[in-house]
Amino acid sequence: MHKTFSMRASLRFRRYCRAAYAAFSSMHREVTIGRVATYIADRSQRKQCAPAAAVLLLLSAPTALSAQSDPAPEERTLPAVEIILAADSQHAVNHPAASLPASALRLTSSRSVGDALRLLPGLDLRTRGVDDVQADLSMRGGTFDQMVVLMDGLNLTDAQTGHHALDLPIDLAMVSRIDLLTPAQLLARGIVGFCGGVDIAVSPDEPSRSLAASFSLSSFATAHAALRASQQVGKWHLTAATAYNRSDGYRTNTDYRFGSLLLQARRRSVADEWLLQLGGQAKGFGSYAFYSTSYPDQYEATRTLTASASETHHFSPRLSMRLHTDRFELFREGRVEAPAWYGGHNHHLGDLAALRTRLVCGDRASLGFELRQEGIASNVLGDSLATAFLGRYPKATSRSAASLFGNYAFSLRRTHFQLSALGTYSSRFGTDYAAAATATRQLKVFTFTLSASRTYRLPTFTDLYYQSVNQQANPDLQPEHSWNFELSSQCNLQHAMLKIMAYRRLGRDIIDWVRTPQEELWHATNHTRVNATGLDFTAQTSFRFSLAARKQQLTAGFSYSLCHLSQQAEGYISGSALDYLRHRLVAHLALSPTPRLTLKADLAYRIREGYYVEDGVAVPYANALLCGMEASYRLHRCLSLSLAVSNLLDTPYRDHGGIPMPGRTFTIGLSSEL
Repeated sequence: MHKTFSMRASLRFRRYCRAAYAAFSSMHREVTIGRVATYIADRSQRKQCAPAAAVLLLLSAPTALSAQSDPAPEERTLPAVEIILAADSQHAVNHPAASLPASALRLTSSRSVGDALRLLPGLDLRTRGVDDVQADLSMRGGTFDQMVVLMDGLNLTDAQTGHHALDLPIDLAMVSRIDLLTPAQLLARGIVGFCGGVDIAVSPDEPSRSLAASFSLSSFATAHAALRASQQVGKWHLTAATAYNRSDGYRTNTDYRFGSLLLQARRRSVADEWLLQLGGQAKGFGSYAFYSTSYPDQYEATRTLTASASETHHFSPRLSMRLHTDRFELFREGRVEAPAWYGGHNHHLGDLAALRTRLVCGDRASLGFELRQEGIASNVLGDSLATAFLGRYPKATSRSAASLFGNYAFSLRRTHFQLSALGTYSSRFGTDYAAAATATRQLKVFTFTLSASRTYRLPTFTDLYYQSVNQQANPDLQPEHSWNFELSSQCNLQHAMLKIMAYRRLGRDIIDWVRTPQEELWHATNHTRVNATGLDFTAQTSFRFSLAARKQQLTAGFSYSLCHLSQQAEGYISGSALDYLRHRLVAHLALSPTPRLTLKADLAYRIREGYYVEDGVAVPYANALLCGMEASYRLHRCLSLSLAVSNLLDTPYRDHGGIPMPGRTFTIGLSSEL
């Protein structure tokens, strides 16, 4: 039995059961205990025949089981413990760098997936709009193309460009957990990530029948509606979730409309577990100066379709696919008239298909295999075709890869070691490899982790083929590589958690757009070296106290990130993204003064390096202090009302380029759950 962050759905119960299947039902499940009387726990301890739930109590909170003469029940908050099969024990040293379960997200003022991602230490989410319209996600000074985005553990990262990595059929109400993963943790899952990644889990464990709905109105004629329903049908648990967002925009050409639908079917048994998913998303949004301040009347429309089927036990086969279409208009139809030199809109159709399997060998080793195919058809990206595909795409390209990966874990004098390796053959780039080594030692309340890894990233189709009047792509680009080193220490106390992580990344053969001082044309090349050094500090606490004869619940979180990049371009002018977050402080607080009322507050302070060009003048990024507050009140057992204000101080700021973000925004919402 190991303490770990469970990525599985949780199992909730309020009394013990001596059935023979009890222990097996808890395997691979996060077990939470609603209320346990100490005299019952003590009686179970004396009889020494407690089932799996009592074992959890004995190992995770022995001080809570001391004998008492008073039979009155006492509430205890227990740390999460997962019962793990011996075959999966190699993952005990592979906890996520940070994790946000749905229960924690409900105690923040987050209203979108992007808001939730901003709470993770070391992440930089640079939005070009609001409410997840489009955002560039990066980590520890990396670029948006160097991030890996997973959905329920499946790598659905967009091969065209990192701008579309978060185009997934997910609403915040659907999220059950968000995990932050370092390169070594990704490799333990058989996935290569240059600087790290996030895993967004959308597989909650619902009751046999449930229904949840929410609706909110915000400034600028913004509306959001979400609905989720689940039903047990025979051995299958079916879930459907949909969401819709619309807004007139906080300024000219920032309006948007987008919706999503996600269907799930899950079948659990002692022998195996099946999960089937089908999702779709459609977006249309005004792209005010998204890619160039010289053209403020841009518009973009995207469509995303995802599907997956997975089986957890045996060989754990997982089949996934993603289709993504993108139409970009430099001059928005119906708004402005395009000049004569404009050649027309950009149209892209990207596809991804992957099949992976994993075999656990005993209690220490595992071996896996993956086949992956990525392609794009476009009128801009790719090689010219003799006949246009579907009559619209005169260019296309594709690449396929086969990967073999494995893990081996062992313990030596209370120190746990894990070795991971991955080898890949790509039809376009040949062979490459990634490897990681992790050592973890636990001393009472402290956990120390040291890891080292070698990773790489393949060029995107935009890196290889994009051309413009002042940019020339390079179809001969090769993968970029990095060495990553990390040292972390975590302290788990009764009501608090403290964690500090220090890292060093050495980037080689970085894909960069460079030019000489005499040139005006930027060209892509594997040339630059970029090294990153930094640290992430996180603190969390949650406890109850009494005030004015009433029980209060306080939950607070704090994180600080520091990053420094150094670059070597050897005489060239570099266009690599050095406008990164040097300092970032995030704090959030939730207080429940009454059982019905919850008050939430958040604060973010950012210092960004670099500059953007406005009217031909280089303007450095200004420091930004952003505050938000929310009050939610439970009107009825299943109905809640919320009032929120974001950017309370009305701070002018920019996340990306010269795009100003909205000021003070008000939101009122209703939510119900049956």
